[in-house]
Amino acid sequence: MKKELFFIASVLTLLPWSASCGRMVEAKKNEEHIDVKTCKVISQEIQTFIEAVGSIQGDIEGMANIVSPLDGIVDRIFVRVGDRVRKGESLIAIRSSNASDIYANYLTIQSQLRLAERSYNLSKELNQFGAITKNDLINTEANYEQLKAVEEGFRKKLEICGIDFINKSSYQDRLILKTPIDGVVANVQTHIGERVDTATFLMTVADPNKVLVIADVYDTDMKKIRNGSEVVFFTDIFPDREFKGIVTYVSDIVSTASKTVKTYIQVLNSENLFKINMFLKIKIADGKMPCQVIPKSSLLYKNGKFHAYVKGDGEYRLKEIRPIREVSEKLMAVEGLAGIDEIVLAAIDMEKI
Repeated sequence: MKKELFFIASVLTLLPWSASCGRMVEAKKNEEHIDVKTCKVISQEIQTFIEAVGSIQGDIEGMANIVSPLDGIVDRIFVRVGDRVRKGESLIAIRSSNASDIYANYLTIQSQLRLAERSYNLSKELNQFGAITKNDLINTEANYEQLKAVEEGFRKKLEICGIDFINKSSYQDRLILKTPIDGVVANVQTHIGERVDTATFLMTVADPNKVLVIADVYDTDMKKIRNGSEVVFFTDIFPDREFKGIVTYVSDIVSTASKTVKTYIQVLNSENLFKINMFLKIKIADGKMPCQVIPKSSLLYKNGKFHAYVKGDGEYRLKEIRPIREVSEKLMAVEGLAGIDEIVLAAIDMEKI
């Protein structure tokens, strides 16, 4: 019984000290200094851009659309998409009755030309002996020269059509279409047995070393663009690469459907990485503007808006701001702050306090 009374007395003695100790811990916690790192808002000029989308296209000298100079039927296709071809290499054969007509006319003119040449040579000899008049000689010479011109015209036409006028044993109702440039077969739009005319698009040969960027810029931004404007563009295929170019021409035609203007951009560092029709994200430089720049870590997204903690009168208050443009990997240009403001460096940490 005495032991129990002693234990109870001991507990009652310790209770006030324990409560006092708890108040000391709480007081110490309240007196702890919270180390909040801050930084000054930086005022600087940043490059502004017009953002657009576009694609890689062949330039004037870098793309050849192949069409047939005569109506006919596709007889043979010598290449496939992706094949590399050299200038003058055969692409497609067209069987055409017009081709045989042209060749037949060419042979007829050749025969008439040989006869006119013999007649002219004979007239020159006869004129020397006075057997024919000077006027007769002039007439035979004129006929000979006229047939030479006609024969040359048919020869050129055969060359343009791709008809073999030298090898007479070959089948002369076919014309062979050849590539006018070195490049790669970008597409084939026809099939063997298909009937084609002079307006039928057959295939495209593109030189991957001669490409340009065509951007679709909204008409409201057109006045901000000029020839020589610097351009940077990106593609999802090479996400870590930045490519550069300059504006060379802005079209005068506005698309009624998309309200955009075609803007042509010369590529400065393609390194033969691009493919025709490759999709691009494009930024066209349009000048510089003064902005307030802060670390991205100072941004806090809350309730659908961006904020920053601003220091003032010994406390930190949350202020709404608007991001304008990414300046670098760690910095963001914003609106809503002043150059004299001091902000919390890590805004997310303030939410934990």
